[in-house]
Amino acid sequence: MDAGAGEWLEERDLPEILRKVRPFTMVPQTSLVDLARQVRVVLEQKIPGALVECGSWRGGASFLMAEILRRAGARDRKVWLLDSFEGIQPPQEIDGPAAKEWAANKAGPMYFDNLRAPVDEVRAAAMDLGLSGYTELVAGWFDKTLPANRDRIGPIAILRIDADWYASVKCCLDELYDQVVDDGVIIFDDYFTWDGCAAAVHEFLGQRKVAHRIESIGDANFTCAVVRKSKTTWRWMQQLHLLAQDLIRSVPQGEQVVLIDQDACRPMLASGHELAPFTERDGKYWGPPADDAAAIAELHRLGARGAKYVAIAWPALWFLDQFPIFVDHLEREGRCLLRNERLILFELDRANA
Repeated sequence: MDAGAGEWLEERDLPEILRKVRPFTMVPQTSLVDLARQVRVVLEQKIPGALVECGSWRGGASFLMAEILRRAGARDRKVWLLDSFEGIQPPQEIDGPAAKEWAANKAGPMYFDNLRAPVDEVRAAAMDLGLSGYTELVAGWFDKTLPANRDRIGPIAILRIDADWYASVKCCLDELYDQVVDDGVIIFDDYFTWDGCAAAVHEFLGQRKVAHRIESIGDANFTCAVVRKSKTTWRWMQQLHLLAQDLIRSVPQGEQVVLIDQDACRPMLASGHELAPFTERDGKYWGPPADDAAAIAELHRLGARGAKYVAIAWPALWFLDQFPIFVDHLEREGRCLLRNERLILFELDRANA
């Protein structure tokens, strides 16, 4: 059973996990944070399927996913680590000059013995970290191991492809794409690094004639790409996750929060709070108020029913311009607890609200 969203707080729980897996990965910190958020969204939204990493090296990114599963008590899924554990094949012409230069520079700081990581060492690390029950290692080249293990893996919620070259990335997509569930994500670690990875992604999506958006995630030092098999992008879901984190951090669990969001977030928001739509009738969203007076009257009605907090989420930030008298009322009668690019949160004075 997945743990409730209220039991997870990034600023409290994530630093310890990052320290735990850091010795086993070269993936930059920001990419690991993005990966942790993707796992949390899978758990919060109950998106079914395994977590799969093709090209796991020493296992750090997979260990991060497994540790989050462990802390959430999510025993109904596991993390699959697929790698040759013998290093990587030589790059081909399509992989580009930078790939050939990397392969030729055996003394380079990122060469790591051609990315060799003995499987016994990775298995021992999983055991030492207490993650053996949440991980499964499959050693061998993708063209052999993926067809042989597809049925065992089953549906996939997260497919992280860190396979470097064109042939390997294309093989991973050919063999596993169809098992990625609706709302699942595919992460391409090397999309912005190696020409062959980008070529494989474009070729595959073009052949399938799918209109997935390729989003860049990371920071100025390292960027990877993500595709979400959904009408909503990963960036939108990440905003939703961070909005939940804002509420968990700022509002006691179980409190009623009036959420002004055009009902775009509330149905999917897992924060552990009682969320009331604005406007509301019989617990359902009733559309925007007619004017400032109607908005203030609705706020008073919900306040009389116990609502102590009002949150204006990013899909409805137009309220600031459309209902200035209502917003002024909020600022006079309440206390602003948080203001960022996705949320403005007020605590109301129940005597005045």
